[in-house]
Amino acid sequence: MKPFLLYILKITIAVIVLMYALDALYSYTFVNNYPRNKVHKILQLKNKHYDIAFLGSSRTENHIDCELVKKITGKSCVNLGISGASLGDMLVLLSLAESNKITFDSLVIQIDYNFYHSGLSNTFKANLVPFIKNSVIKRVLNNDKDNFYYNYIPFYRYMKYDKVLGFREFLATFLNKKPKKEVAYGFNPKHGVGLEVSGKLPDAFSNTNADLESIKTLVNRVDSKLFLFTAPHCNKIINRNKLQELNTVLPTLYNYVSLFDNKEEYFFNCAHLNIEGAREFTEVLIHDMFPSSNR
Repeated sequence: MKPFLLYILKITIAVIVLMYALDALYSYTFVNNYPRNKVHKILQLKNKHYDIAFLGSSRTENHIDCELVKKITGKSCVNLGISGASLGDMLVLLSLAESNKITFDSLVIQIDYNFYHSGLSNTFKANLVPFIKNSVIKRVLNNDKDNFYYNYIPFYRYMKYDKVLGFREFLATFLNKKPKKEVAYGFNPKHGVGLEVSGKLPDAFSNTNADLESIKTLVNRVDSKLFLFTAPHCNKIINRNKLQELNTVLPTLYNYVSLFDNKEEYFFNCAHLNIEGAREFTEVLIHDMFPSSNR
């Protein structure tokens, strides 16, 4: 019996040591190597200024061509849109930017179904956990139900978010492999034409969103100008009229939900534009928001 218990003890110690070693290796790799997502990009930048920054979900990432913005306006531009991002994600991203002294003259934020939700998306949270020693991220994750395990169970955070931070992503980061979606300008266009509908929009929207109110407070504090917009959706999506009603609670919202109702060739699917639609939309948005900068 004693040799068996000793064997179990040795296995247990070996597993714990391996977990600590893997946690240290993964953390060092994700923190110090080439940024493969926009959280990492913001964390690596210091004392940087952009004239215009766009934030939102895939309807920002896939729709705003910053190279075209620069060509039209002569202004520096960064697209910080992240697929699936919530307003809570955008708030954290802006807090990280403020902490690293990254400044923006104008912040342009996409509002649509995300107005209905609060808190962090799972994918965004996964991209935070390698940087848990960062003071802003530590504070953000402090109220997470798994925060104790993140801090005191080695390698737990990487096992929990294996779909985002698994071995393939670790290896690509370790090898400094650049991502398919280049983070420099942040534009990730879609190619193809279609009107496929996936899901539906909420039946109703709240009158307020706590994360958006916090974003407004932060924007005022850093002395930036805030613009809000809704990107085009095709007219086949259920409850699209609810997006049009957002102007009742957000009067300054630039609402483009029906902009391309007569140009179905601009859609990749019902909720996303293709590259041709994205560039046309970028031009419309820039001419509306920054008319004095148009060349």
